[in-house]
Amino acid sequence: MVTESPTVVLGAGLCGLSAAYHLQQQHADFIVLERETKAGGLARTESSDGFSFDHSIHILYTRDAYVTRLICDDLLADNIGRQLRQSYCHSEGVYTEYPYQTNQYGLSTETIVDNLLGLIAAKAAARDAPLHFEDWIYRTFGSGIADRFMIPYNRRQWAWDLKDMNFDWIADRVPMPELRDVLVGALSPPARKHGPNQEFWYPLEGGIEALPRAFIRHIAPERVVTGSRVTAIDCARREVVVDSGKRVRFERIISTLPLPVTVRLMGAAAPEDIVRRAAALKHNVVHTVNVGFELDGTDNSHEMHWAYYPEEDLIFHRASFPGAFSSWMTPTNCGSVQVEISESVHRPLDRTTLVHRALKDLRRVGIITARNRVRTTGIVTLDPAYVIYDLQHRENTRVIRDYLYDAGIDSRGRFGEWEYFNMDQAILSGKSAAEAVL
Repeated sequence: MVTESPTVVLGAGLCGLSAAYHLQQQHADFIVLERETKAGGLARTESSDGFSFDHSIHILYTRDAYVTRLICDDLLADNIGRQLRQSYCHSEGVYTEYPYQTNQYGLSTETIVDNLLGLIAAKAAARDAPLHFEDWIYRTFGSGIADRFMIPYNRRQWAWDLKDMNFDWIADRVPMPELRDVLVGALSPPARKHGPNQEFWYPLEGGIEALPRAFIRHIAPERVVTGSRVTAIDCARREVVVDSGKRVRFERIISTLPLPVTVRLMGAAAPEDIVRRAAALKHNVVHTVNVGFELDGTDNSHEMHWAYYPEEDLIFHRASFPGAFSSWMTPTNCGSVQVEISESVHRPLDRTTLVHRALKDLRRVGIITARNRVRTTGIVTLDPAYVIYDLQHRENTRVIRDYLYDAGIDSRGRFGEWEYFNMDQAILSGKSAAEAVL
């Protein structure tokens, strides 16, 4: 059976839904094919025993005026709460406010002095171009901050050799330290926050999945077909093949599928060089262990949104607290935490022990105690999770996407562009793809 649709959108994550939303606004003819039984992609929320957990931590923030209006006025409207970030870094057995480099008050005098001297030396050194991500960290922060926090934390988050990573993706993601701010943050408690996500938004109800659900309400139901896994893209016939055997003839494809997957779907039609470059793209896997527990009256984890852990002897590198984002996420008199654990070819893990090790380490750092009765545990695996910016990343993604575009496929979004996108960037990517079609 063959049907026709001028524009076929592959994937109903935020980028695909944004493309569909903007096509719908212009009354365009399109169809969205999604392999899962519901839309949302990574922006998913699962509930069990009264506890709700997103698929890893998600928050909303942007500097783009259009995305602000779209999310706050058109999509979430009365279902959005604005919050001032409460995030911390755990080291030397204490929590200091994030970011580590500008909030060292509370650390030992020896640590603060060594960190400051390292930063001053780095700022005074010759400004040659860094060779890789690890080199960039040392040149930007100095040896003290690098060795105590930035290097070990990033090794754990990425689960990759930092010398095999570029640094051109950083932009606003890592607050760059001004010496004055570092000195003030070492001598006194935090007086102001740093970084682009110092204020963020989160749905009052429904978890982060409230956002894709809001998109869906603005898209004609017949336009989004779930439970439809694409098995092939036949560019010669201009047809997408679905696992049901159905074929959809297209003029253009907006693909939000992972870039290597899109190439594989082309089969033997993809040139050898494109196949080789796609196979060279790298990513890691993130396991999120979810824990719901009863409060004992002394718990204060709800005062944190999330915290970073650079210590190698802990299984997780970040912990977040869903109940701090919205009280809807936890039952009365209960708390919850989700911890993230990265895996890759450089850091293989025994997946059968992750929940046990996470619970053990949550007790070690005092997030849960023997008095907190654990009510529920679970694990969600994101694969792929973070794309790895290896030293060939830019060249490989550019060549692959240019080839696909000439073949009628506009590859977009976090995994379609193989970029470390926030949710606002994924939304803007879908909007841009729709505008290109129109």
